[in-house]
Amino acid sequence: MGEMEMIDEHGVKATFKDDGVHLDIVPLSECCEMCNDPRMIDMNGVKVCPQCNNVNHIDYPHVNPVT
Repeated sequence: MGEMEMIDEHGVKATFKDDGVHLDIVPLSECCEMCNDPRMIDMNGVKVCPQCNNVNHIDYPHVNPVT
């Protein structure tokens, strides 16, 4: 059937699957860097906080120096 995840403002994540509901805690490293909100939105590979609209965790490609 599929699955659905819900995250509350305290970092408790509930995953609804065919075999029941699974509870988990969102690690602090996956929360907003500014306001610690765990409900991050992935927009084209960039994580944006819906609470404070801060852009988080931009991974720039590593550039190898020309030798």
